[in-house]
Amino acid sequence: MEVRPGDLEALDPEFLRRHAGWLTQVLHTWFRADIQGMEHLPSSPFVGVGNHSGGVMIPDTLVWVGAYHTSGRQPPMVVLAHDGMFDAYPRPLARALSKLSAIRARKELALEALRRGYAVQVYPGGDHDACRSFSRRNEIVFAGRKGYVELAREAGVPIVPVVCVGGHEALIILSEGAGLARKLGLDRRFRLKTFPLSLSLPWGLWLGPLPGYVPLPTKIQVRVLPPIFPEGEDIDAIDARVRASMQRAADELAKERRFPWIG
Repeated sequence: MEVRPGDLEALDPEFLRRHAGWLTQVLHTWFRADIQGMEHLPSSPFVGVGNHSGGVMIPDTLVWVGAYHTSGRQPPMVVLAHDGMFDAYPRPLARALSKLSAIRARKELALEALRRGYAVQVYPGGDHDACRSFSRRNEIVFAGRKGYVELAREAGVPIVPVVCVGGHEALIILSEGAGLARKLGLDRRFRLKTFPLSLSLPWGLWLGPLPGYVPLPTKIQVRVLPPIFPEGEDIDAIDARVRASMQRAADELAKERRFPWIG
């Protein structure tokens, strides 16, 4: 059977071992990464739930995943990613991302990964979150999506909230363009909920998904929170508890930020 980019079988631990270190060093140096709370991570499979920012490049996700992969922690981690990363990106890049732990955002794949002993990192907000406007840069935006709770409950594993602040200062998103995305039918054709208007280097003002950009050297802070066990409450209540804990942490981190692009 052919192994496609985004399949579990496309993971390559040796490729990850060779390249995660230098890639993480570059990212952590450019973004002056500050990683907090790693002691809260379980040593057995879990669902990591995070917020992510910065449009197509999601630099805070890369900073966090790099920190995990180079920490020497167990279990190994995979990251759920949009189909566009595997189907629209150049084939060599899609293959490389697959080898570095990205898999397609499918429930059956996530469950299989958890059963095989992986941690699974998810970003429920999708492009609603990654493309929210700059004025909402410190908000936790899941857009009503709660599948991560069902995933953790079905697999019998805890939820670990992972809060990132700073990634949305790598470029400036002026408007999410959700209404325009609906009018263009992007949800039906490409599973895209936004069509953002952004300001970035080197493109300046740009409408729609960026083909990549030069991120501003913002400081990215990541805080891992204590696990939440998805038992004893309904899904709505657990989701509300997770989001509330993440928003509190994001607000605390945001208060510390004075000059994110310098110092």
